[in-house]
Amino acid sequence: MSDNASDTPVPQLSIEQLGVFQIFTGGGTGTGFLIAPTVMLTNCHVVAPYRKVAVELRDRQRVVGDVRRIHPRRDLAVVELAAPIDASVLTVASSDGLQSQQKVNIVGFPVGLPLSLTEGVISHPNQLLDGPHVVPTDAAINPGHAGGPIVDAARQVIAMTTCKLTSADNVGFGIPGSDVRAFAESFRGQTAEFGVTCPSCEALLESATRYCDSCGSDLESLELDSYFGGAEVHPVVAFVEDGLGKAGIDPVLARHGALNWSFYSGSAPIQIWSCCSEHLCFLSGLAQPGKQNLGPLFRYLLSTEHAPFAFDMAENMIRLSLTLHASDIFTHGNPEELTARVAAFIAEADRMDDKLIADYGCVPAPKTRLSFLKESMK
Repeated sequence: MSDNASDTPVPQLSIEQLGVFQIFTGGGTGTGFLIAPTVMLTNCHVVAPYRKVAVELRDRQRVVGDVRRIHPRRDLAVVELAAPIDASVLTVASSDGLQSQQKVNIVGFPVGLPLSLTEGVISHPNQLLDGPHVVPTDAAINPGHAGGPIVDAARQVIAMTTCKLTSADNVGFGIPGSDVRAFAESFRGQTAEFGVTCPSCEALLESATRYCDSCGSDLESLELDSYFGGAEVHPVVAFVEDGLGKAGIDPVLARHGALNWSFYSGSAPIQIWSCCSEHLCFLSGLAQPGKQNLGPLFRYLLSTEHAPFAFDMAENMIRLSLTLHASDIFTHGNPEELTARVAAFIAEADRMDDKLIADYGCVPAPKTRLSFLKESMK
């Protein structure tokens, strides 16, 4: 990097073309970036302890990713995608030449918002933080940014976003590009389905062993069982994902955080969440009323024939809903009947947005997947 790198203006980035995407798990969301069409880097804390994650594309389609390697101490993870993504692959650069006050950009999905870019400068090129070196910056870092790239003026990744200080404003940290690049290189040639990097010697651990076979380090503090055993399944999660499976929905692709799912059934967007400890909510925003046929439309919506589902309206949006009490899930004499109800709701949402538009002149909802709607109404 040249001596005047800190004075180089950061150009307006076309971030939509960059290989930066949102990652979804059963625990939350984060950001990841492509280093190859089928290989993505992110933070360990974004994906662990899940072994399968979902990556959302620009058109809201999702691709399954397998977590192949993690480095808990350095907060790094490699995700291998089931299909290549057509986007610009990012280059991870060395962090050796970074300078104080060098301008940088953070790219990611803050607090679940669309892909965005924040600007800032490096406050110190190589600072110690509880052991490892980090790259501190004043660029805004928010929940959801984790795992995303910190890029320089040439769009090279000079660090990976990892965390911020909650006790101070505009003090965030990145994992130096040199460490990120070394971790990515360690994945080359890996044949094991999954492994954890030893914090002492960087060897690949393929099981939850107490001592590293390569260097003999005591690994008890890493709690390897939590990584090799996978995420513990909550009973409500087991119930919902059983219903999703019976409806032909891949649960991994539907996960949107803890006790939260979002996906499409054909053209209809569907959300499922636990609003409290007592209720499980299912909702699909179907359509908006047109300017005619309002009488017949509302008589149809208020009909009892739709039970156990119900229609409501919020902000001019017709919504199909279903609410289950948590006690029913665990005490119902016929649990298969309840899971079948979940599958029926998913199918009904896909059918109903077509019907409201075709029969009652309604307008598609903003989140309707129009390509599927046009195909189903041919």
